[in-house]
Amino acid sequence: MNTAVACRLALGDRVLWIGKDDYQPSGPGTITRITAHQVEVLWEDETARRYRRTQLHNLRHSKLICELHGESVL
Repeated sequence: MNTAVACRLALGDRVLWIGKDDYQPSGPGTITRITAHQVEVLWEDETARRYRRTQLHNLRHSKLICELHGESVL
């Protein structure tokens, strides 16, 4: 379990998927549910997906990513 990442996530946080697997969401998502074992993310223009806590290393806060690239944050 990736407890360090899980502690930083909260309901309503905007996140991006940073992973090298086949699943790549089309844009940012919003955390809609957090349980002891799963986090649910509602992706823009897609359905909500649930992720096990072991998969959380692929989620990054969108504000942090935008600031690193010098983009404006909505």
